Amino acid sequence: MNTTTKDSPFIRPFLTLFLITSLLLTGCSGDINDSINNELAMENETLSQKEVQPLKEKLSPELTMSNTIENNALQISGKTNLPDETILFVTLSNHKSVELEKTLTVKNGQFSTDAIPIEELKSGKQSIKVSLADDQPDAVVAIIGDSSDLLISDHVDINKQLTTTVKIDVPSERALPSDVQGIKTKVKRVIDGDTIIVKMDGKEERVRLILVDTPETKHPQMGVQPFGPEASAFTTEQLEGKVITLEVGVQERDRYGRVLAYVWIGDKLFNQTLLEKGLARVAVYPPNTKYLDEFKAAQNNAKKKAVGIWSIENYVSAKGFNDQQQNHSVVTTSKPNVETQQVQKTEPDESGECNIKGSSSGIYHVPGSTYYERTTNPARMFCSVEEAHNAGFRAPKR
Repeated sequence: MNTTTKDSPFIRPFLTLFLITSLLLTGCSGDINDSINNELAMENETLSQKEVQPLKEKLSPELTMSNTIENNALQISGKTNLPDETILFVTLSNHKSVELEKTLTVKNGQFSTDAIPIEELKSGKQSIKVSLADDQPDAVVAIIGDSSDLLISDHVDINKQLTTTVKIDVPSERALPSDVQGIKTKVKRVIDGDTIIVKMDGKEERVRLILVDTPETKHPQMGVQPFGPEASAFTTEQLEGKVITLEVGVQERDRYGRVLAYVWIGDKLFNQTLLEKGLARVAVYPPNTKYLDEFKAAQNNAKKKAVGIWSIENYVSAKGFNDQQQNHSVVTTSKPNVETQQVQKTEPDESGECNIKGSSSGIYHVPGSTYYERTTNPARMFCSVEEAHNAGFRAPKR
């Protein structure tokens, strides 16, 4: 009887009858049904083996990982020959605590994290560990088994723990943006929220922060303005005694000899931080406008949140801070203290039109007036006649 005949469904009844007859003739006892079931089971096993044949190719698990720190962000990535949809568990830790935990899914033999800002991590030595997650999809379990610690499966050529660990050193000082040319220096003391004293080239220099204006704390006419002390205290806390980087403006000094600069702490722009905290307003004085768009966005965000200076209705204007909203006494004199005025300067509005000159004799001169061009070294600049009057200056007699 050939194989084709044996496998034919028309022959099977005769085959069964033949087996029964043979058993009876030989005097053997047994369960006829078991014999039939055993034969059918053998056929099903053959089919099952054919179905899983592709999975019986042995897998030698591999897992490699790399990391990069660019643009003040950490990126973790790697390659593996584990099946797609395998879930990996990533931890970043130091010797004291776990800093970060993430789950990643293998796609086309690769895995990677999103960029992780360095500022969210503690500086110093860290370990990155990648291992198998506890729960895996059924399709993955069918190949590598259901243990997250050991790969135990007929389809894996070795039973081993699949983890990889690398060491990294998270920098303590964040790098400046590549387009910033800065001067490192140490802050000796803080004058107020937007003015500091630093040591440069062996001498002390007064530095005025660009594009920001904080409320006054020591002004002879305006007195102490709301949120002036808070701004001064914050700048003192953040900068005094610290090493900073000065990015000097296109116009390096103002008419009073102060250095005009953006102040960087690591990769953070402190001028912008003042705006984010609601401790300063944007004050534009061309040509130093490099970060104007970013600063306006920070100011708008603080304004929406009504934080700091924005918590007082109608307190902030394009020309400064509205004295009418202040609940404190304002010190005024008939003649301004010129020595003090030379380290104070009203910033212009966004059009840059703060062009009224205040002379050392306490007289203001508007453009086109008799002595306007002759006043070459003004004690102070004003944005409006009203502001000049409020500061104690008077109009010329002719």
